[in-house]
Amino acid sequence: MASIKLSKPIKAHGEEISEIELREPTGADVMELGYPYLLIIGEDDAQAMELRPKVVCRYVAKLGKIPPSSLNEVSPADFGQMTGVVMGFFGVEAETLKG
Repeated sequence: MASIKLSKPIKAHGEEISEIELREPTGADVMELGYPYLLIIGEDDAQAMELRPKVVCRYVAKLGKIPPSSLNEVSPADFGQMTGVVMGFFGVEAETLKG
């Protein structure tokens, strides 16, 4: 499990929440939602990673058992934190995301 402490509460299921608990994704989740990133390999074998924010939101909603519409309220900083937690499930360190 992973926990995301929000800087500003959001509404989910009619209540204000300031923390989202995420369970670890399963293979079934990955098959349903896809990966939260794309790996791009250039002609010179250079690699780049493109984040997929909509997929990140789908993971947070599913793993945190909150409505996807609740995530419309999160701040950019909280969204960045959510992205780091979700990517961590896939073995991508937060430092990698900072570029």
